[in-house]
Amino acid sequence: MRSTKDADEIARADEGGARIERLRIKSTGVDEIRFLWWTDGRFQPRPLDLPEDELLRLLRKAIAEGVFSDGFVGNLRRMLGTGMPMVIPEHSMVTLSGSLTLKDGRTLSEGARGAIVFIHSGGEAYEVEFIAPFHAVTTVLASDLSGASAL
Repeated sequence: MRSTKDADEIARADEGGARIERLRIKSTGVDEIRFLWWTDGRFQPRPLDLPEDELLRLLRKAIAEGVFSDGFVGNLRRMLGTGMPMVIPEHSMVTLSGSLTLKDGRTLSEGARGAIVFIHSGGEAYEVEFIAPFHAVTTVLASDLSGASAL
């Protein structure tokens, strides 16, 4: 893996010179995804343009090589499988897809509805405010929510 003064390469997938890289930016510590071309071992400073079938092959390889986080892949699968947006917008109404026991011992039943009041980790979890059967604000994993709709 490459390392430059600005970033460290964490993972990559390469398909005929087309590449997707996961980089950790040194100044911020944030991981970023880069789509790019390499020709004869050299970076090409132009956009990555691919036919859809080649892009799908590259994306499949990038997932297998760990370029994308598990959270991102899970959100992508949900988006493609259910039509749900990758990140549920704040103020959307959601439904619990299973019961949830809170830290104080109370339990919210499957089907409880609440509103998204905060988005954690790019949509991996949400702060949800419930008003019935009792008032509660709690963190809920994206995989435990369904039926997003705007208020």
